Amino acid sequence: MSKNFTYFILILLIGTLLGALIGKALYKLFPSDSTVREMLAIEIKPGLKPITLDLGILDITFGAVIKLNITAVIGLIITAILFRKLIL
Repeated sequence: MSKNFTYFILILLIGTLLGALIGKALYKLFPSDSTVREMLAIEIKPGLKPITLDLGILDITFGAVIKLNITAVIGLIITAILFRKLIL
């Protein structure tokens, strides 16, 4: 893997995380009956179901779920565009 690709993935993860955090903060700012708040609450949760490995004295569980909301996707898109314009 090239150095730029590694930076690109890292920047995308940071942008997605920042977008999700902004979405959670905005969710708390809007009134409970707001349409915007309902829109910010929608999450897509793709992931793997937990898999348990029983080793006798040790149980190990593997699994991953990504929670994406609208602001996380917007953050992902913005960071991809900025990375492309500024770095490449």
